Amino acid sequence: MHADWIAYLNTQNLSDQLPANDQAIIASLSHLAVLSISGKDAATFLQGQTTCDIKTLVDSEPKLGAYCNAKGRTISTFIIIKLQDTYQLILTSDLLEAVRKKLQMYVLRSDVQLTDLSEQLCIIGTHNIELTAQANLYPYLQQSHRYLFIADPAQAQIFCTELQEKHTAHFINADTWLGLDIQAGIPWLFAETTEKFVPQMLNLDKLEAISFTKGCYTGQEIVARTHYLGKNKRAMYSASCTTEDIIHRGCSISDSDNQEADIGTVILSAKQDDRTQLLLVLKDQAITAKNLQLNNQNHDKISLN
Repeated sequence: MHADWIAYLNTQNLSDQLPANDQAIIASLSHLAVLSISGKDAATFLQGQTTCDIKTLVDSEPKLGAYCNAKGRTISTFIIIKLQDTYQLILTSDLLEAVRKKLQMYVLRSDVQLTDLSEQLCIIGTHNIELTAQANLYPYLQQSHRYLFIADPAQAQIFCTELQEKHTAHFINADTWLGLDIQAGIPWLFAETTEKFVPQMLNLDKLEAISFTKGCYTGQEIVARTHYLGKNKRAMYSASCTTEDIIHRGCSISDSDNQEADIGTVILSAKQDDRTQLLLVLKDQAITAKNLQLNNQNHDKISLN
């Protein structure tokens, strides 16, 4: 993040709890960053690399998608925004450089430029605030009550200050915002969970983040085979856990009746009050297990929502 934006955030009291009664919320999404893809061949290039149909994107309307390796495993999930002939990929900051390097390998002689805008652009989320159309403001995956504001540090600071003054908005931290994403079932991947799951295991087909008619892209053969042959044996679920410990992404899950069996993985976690919200990828047989638990020090029990 830009030093000016970090300095501004240090002056704010970022809450680690969601306010009650549907109050207005703003959040600095410091866990996310922007990778810009531009050039006259950008659309064709992305069409051959991502799960979503680039040709159907509408300017300034975000879409969820994924970037896979040749084996169909998801390297990163992302939100993509088309801005005329430029595309902004919003993904977790700790995967941005790895994704940029992998994509760069396929550019070859195409007119495509990949630019890390982590230092230039700030990403802000809003919740429970009705906003009028303005530059740099986008609906958050077509959710009418949530928005993204992406701008330089000076514009971002003005935006946040105005919302705090006009709407008495509460400033929350990025981890607390992830709790809202868990409720919405949005599966952000981080370094601990990259390249472990085909997109359907993350419910990306149900989230309309996969096109099965667009043609070839990296990993498409495996993704299509999973879809048409029905061979997906894992899926994503929301859950919760009561614990004082931090639940780490990538933590494995077992059934207390058979602690040796690895039947799932934690994708995301966010603590709220005395409970931690979770997104999990579980094997089919885990759904009938009566005693799901984390494979952490305390073997904390998990309840599916």
